[in-house]
Amino acid sequence: MRGHIRRYVPRTRRAVHSLVQLHDAPWRWKVGLEASLAMGLPVGLFTLAGHQPLGLQAALGSFTALYAAGLHRPDRARVLPFVALGLLLAAALGIACAGNAWLTTACLIAVSALACTLSLGFRLGPPGPMMFVLVAAVSNHLTAPASLGGVALPGLRLLGLIALGSTLAYLVIVAPLILPSARRAASVPAVLPALPSFELTAEAIAIGLRVVIAVTVACLVSRPLGAFRTYWVVLSAIAVLQSSYSRRLTSIQGVHRMIGTVAGVLVFELLSLLHPAGLGIVLLLMLLQGATEVVVARNYALALLFITPMALINSTAGHAGDTLVTVQGRILDSLLGSGLALAVFWAGEGLQRLQTSLTKASRQ
Repeated sequence: MRGHIRRYVPRTRRAVHSLVQLHDAPWRWKVGLEASLAMGLPVGLFTLAGHQPLGLQAALGSFTALYAAGLHRPDRARVLPFVALGLLLAAALGIACAGNAWLTTACLIAVSALACTLSLGFRLGPPGPMMFVLVAAVSNHLTAPASLGGVALPGLRLLGLIALGSTLAYLVIVAPLILPSARRAASVPAVLPALPSFELTAEAIAIGLRVVIAVTVACLVSRPLGAFRTYWVVLSAIAVLQSSYSRRLTSIQGVHRMIGTVAGVLVFELLSLLHPAGLGIVLLLMLLQGATEVVVARNYALALLFITPMALINSTAGHAGDTLVTVQGRILDSLLGSGLALAVFWAGEGLQRLQTSLTKASRQ
């Protein structure tokens, strides 16, 4: 028994140490600036026009700017229209299924499977399939009838706003190519990766299967377990599983998600003391989005200090009376999603070990 405990103590120490450890990865200042501008443009323009909620909806398209950051800018300019199209397709599916709870579940599972296949197969890199599922889920929530807990917004208008947000995000990425210096740099042979070809490795297939199974379980158990928002549970599960096939890294990702979310809620409460409104919300969202992209490769728990308040600001803007309930829901849903992800992961590991043992026994 003591030997069993000693074997797990170093793993626990490594997991705890990882919460404050910075990985050997670059600070992504350029990506952070681009993401900040892509978020700020739609929200800022609509805020100045007196319609901030529309800007927050259009900001769903701003996630276009997060993808293919490792590519040479001209190559990235060719890839991102397909990313934007994928986000619009995800939104359209979410809107189309908004009138029925079972169709919503089928939609999230289907979008998860398709997003995993394409993002992992084409090696789009961070943020992986998660943003496609997020756009589908939020679009579904915003256009679902009130009887299903939705906001009952017009679907076509939302789709148009997301398209606008994607367009503005794309312009942020390609705008530097207008400058002569940027065009000269683009004409130099790239040392960055070329356009990726489609290839699904065994590891990518395993990650995709785990994500789809976790999304299915999360959708089925969230409502009976009293989740505040099913898609928050789903997104937490995806965040834990989408990045790695490794046992150690997946477990650490789950720990980061749980603890980082709780710490991020505390940051949100501190920011709430400023009572941000109007352009103050725009600046906060830009800062949080930019900071997320700068630090996420170095430490995921640190990134959640910015991701969590950004999500909560989006959810509570203009609804101050619901803040406490929303904050509590965010914590519980994140804990539930992370727990389900780890349960799915370790159940799969257990089955794999059992299968290996049975195979060895049959050979003997």
